[in-house]
Amino acid sequence: MNSTQPAALELQKVSCIFGEGARRVVALDSVSLTVEPGELVAVMGPSGSGKSTLLNVAGLLQKPTSGRVLIDGADVSQLSPTRAAQARRTKVGVVFQNYNLVSTLTVGENVGLPLELDGVDPREAVAEALEEVGLAGLADRFPEEISGGQAQRVAIARALIGPRTVLLADEPTGALDTSTGEEVLRVLRSRIDAGAAGILVTHEPRFAAWADRTIMMRDGVIQP
Repeated sequence: MNSTQPAALELQKVSCIFGEGARRVVALDSVSLTVEPGELVAVMGPSGSGKSTLLNVAGLLQKPTSGRVLIDGADVSQLSPTRAAQARRTKVGVVFQNYNLVSTLTVGENVGLPLELDGVDPREAVAEALEEVGLAGLADRFPEEISGGQAQRVAIARALIGPRTVLLADEPTGALDTSTGEEVLRVLRSRIDAGAAGILVTHEPRFAAWADRTIMMRDGVIQP
């Protein structure tokens, strides 16, 4: 790694523990992971292995119990909810399996929402983001008027709009057929190749094959 350029995303000995006593669950156990710009890392493992918790911690949706999360070299582990939300809008894009689109907003309004929330005129960026994911003509449609594959590409466009450097995807192909899933992965891979850093949580080896490397998780630990 170039010493003058920090990793896009770095987890340093991150643990995440829920509950106490008999209900204590160690979801992540001293996990360390570095993702460079232009790199896509696939995360696989059985249900309950810690994959989604890893993504939630990296995406600033869950604070770690211990350890540090660094984005572009800055420690973001213990940001307030307001600052964490701001960081997600500007640094980290998260793509969920169920799209999480706002049904009352058009495709263009959904994509531009992170910039709107920061008081930035999103129109030019929305046009570029929709062009990038192959949906340039759908800005005025509503989510119920488009297919599942198109909705997932809208979610990716929303996750990438603005100066974000990290893209996290939690089973983004889980609700899609194989050909549509590969279409979504192609968009994701293209954005990583353009310089973003990414983590893809998946159960499917054929989708993990799009990544530069694959890590296996079990019981909250990355397997050697």
